[in-house]
Amino acid sequence: MSEEVIVGIDLGTTFSAIAYINSYGKPEIIPNLEGERTTPSVIFFEEDGTPIVGQIAFNQAITNPERTVRFVKRDMGNPSFRFNVDGKDYLPETLSAIILKKLKNDAEERLGKEIKKAVISVPAYFKDAQREATKQAAEIASLEVVRIINEPTAAALAYGLDKEEDQTILIYDFGGGTFDVTILRVTGREFTVLATDGDPQLGGSDVDALLVKYLAEDFREVHDVDLRDQPHTHHDLWQKAEITKKDVGLRPSVKVVLSHGGNTASVNLDRDDFEDLIEDLINKTETYMEKVIQDANLDWSEIDKIILVGGSSRIPAVQKMIKRVTGKEPVKDTNPDECVALGAAIQAVVSTKDSPSESNEKKTNQKEPELKSEKGETIDIIINEVASHSLGIRAKSAQTGKYVNSIIIPRLTQIPCEKTKIYGTYEDNQSRVEFDVLQGEEDDPHSPNVDRIGKAGLKNLPPHKAGELKIEVTLKYTADGTIEVVTREQMSGQVSRESIMQKSNILSDEIVALEKQQLETMEI
Repeated sequence: MSEEVIVGIDLGTTFSAIAYINSYGKPEIIPNLEGERTTPSVIFFEEDGTPIVGQIAFNQAITNPERTVRFVKRDMGNPSFRFNVDGKDYLPETLSAIILKKLKNDAEERLGKEIKKAVISVPAYFKDAQREATKQAAEIASLEVVRIINEPTAAALAYGLDKEEDQTILIYDFGGGTFDVTILRVTGREFTVLATDGDPQLGGSDVDALLVKYLAEDFREVHDVDLRDQPHTHHDLWQKAEITKKDVGLRPSVKVVLSHGGNTASVNLDRDDFEDLIEDLINKTETYMEKVIQDANLDWSEIDKIILVGGSSRIPAVQKMIKRVTGKEPVKDTNPDECVALGAAIQAVVSTKDSPSESNEKKTNQKEPELKSEKGETIDIIINEVASHSLGIRAKSAQTGKYVNSIIIPRLTQIPCEKTKIYGTYEDNQSRVEFDVLQGEEDDPHSPNVDRIGKAGLKNLPPHKAGELKIEVTLKYTADGTIEVVTREQMSGQVSRESIMQKSNILSDEIVALEKQQLETMEI
């Protein structure tokens, strides 16, 4: 494979997809070798340890649940998560890398081209640790991440690529394991995020969980057996719940047949009962919608289009809620399962053009990919993202004497950006300052909603009285999520620069290299 192609990847909780810019300048989904346009994000480990990814793995979940892993995305950035099979622990980064390797290998076979670089999408509300874990998963899968793109932004790119009118778009992204809502303004070919919010632990799998509970309790009432007690019957419940969720959106009522040990029960579920069951979840997404419209300083009359992303956005109750709240019907000309991967492929071309290393690199057998309009004209796109979470440092309050989360870059600040605050020392002749860099909005630095993402500081400070020495702290937030800290003591001009990349709760370079080496020996 002499030619290379840069791809866009939607690494989803339940399904993943991969796309590229074809020779006509259009984003195109690359089907897997099974001929499907999306791949279930499910891994089954055979007896010899070989991982199988996709529909075959999904089908194995009933008979071999202890060897099957799903919903890995929800544990990205979780240092305590391990999936154990045959005495071997698998990290969430490695499990995601196995899914990425499947997508990569299949796409290379389909295109006959080598894939070394990718833009990978993440939920807009992913924090730094989750984004870093996604990058490390790509590295383990032998993929260089050109850019991390937020899923709602990717969906807007896919929708707005050939739209000529200026418009304000709301993206409602109800995926398998995460929820985001984002408002963007499209002006010509410029896409500007105005506000974003969401919950990385809210998604379609929560709908499935409610259905699992409903079905299991109905069967238990009839036969006094809880199908959740055995792994294979529990997984069967999950599969039936997923099917039921889709069917009840197409028909006013469905019948679910459950059986165990010769006992059978038919559970009837109509759409009204289903909507009552998931009402609290839908209301929670509505709360985020209301918050995001306020953050954008808009009202619903100023929203021109609503785009749905993620399979669970197809639920009729979701679409009824959106119509009730906004007064508008969602657009029907996007595929909720594919638009994120298509948008990531668009971003891949934009990132390539912006990269000095790419522009200086000689490409003897490769033509630079370009986006084309319906008229065949080359398209240039500008993307303006915002910080999904605030960045600050742990500092002592002069008023209370207690430590607080002193925010330097507020959430929704357009990135890339750079902001500075000045702090004073609190002891006479303090020889050093050291502080935690924090991500999150709450004042309490010890809140579970505030993450410590790194440390910075200065040593060998000159003699001084408390408060006399002033320390400048500058946080820089780049477009691809890299955070740099610059600390400067004003009296002597001492400067310390630290790029906050090797943080707590992420894998060391050595572990990443080892996991990558082991994955290269696996057949996927």
